[in-house]
Amino acid sequence: MAVLEGMARLVSPPLDISHEIEEEGDEVGETVEAIAAGKASAWSRRLGAAGREDLVVGSDGGLLLPALGNDWNPVRTRRFAGVGKDARARADALIALTDHLEGNQRRIGWREAVAFARHGKVVATFVAESVPGLLARDYDPAVVVANGFWVPALWICPEFGGRRLAELMPEERAKRDDHWSRLRRQFRQAFSDMPRA
Repeated sequence: MAVLEGMARLVSPPLDISHEIEEEGDEVGETVEAIAAGKASAWSRRLGAAGREDLVVGSDGGLLLPALGNDWNPVRTRRFAGVGKDARARADALIALTDHLEGNQRRIGWREAVAFARHGKVVATFVAESVPGLLARDYDPAVVVANGFWVPALWICPEFGGRRLAELMPEERAKRDDHWSRLRRQFRQAFSDMPRA
């Protein structure tokens, strides 16, 4: 997880427990915070049972669409178009769902939660939201296929002259005060506040 780079040594989990965690249903919860906590605690229980003492990180995020009110649930961003749909089907479904929205009603954001757990217990949770953008009415299918994740192809960045998030260069993305940048600041503050042994 790039957001923790320089603050922690990251270790990949054992491959033999991945299938079991997926079967448990690691995306259960009403908020991205609850889902992130569920993922972290599930993985940490498995690692703890295997004799590992690692601090486990779980994350979850969702697209914010305030104008849709109760007709949109950020925790279902990946699944709102139906189970097993690909990135283009999700993008098409979102464009159809929001076709009636105009102007500032097309304002979007992203909420990301990161939870830390050990021995099945969540020890810390951090949440941040991105700077807002606007939802496009179309997208380049090649961009969606190339990147895999469909939201950046639909995300218009007013602060970059209306260019799409998917079009930004890495150094331009680094200048955005996005959710990952905000989470990184929270982590740094939390770690700097921890008492030293």
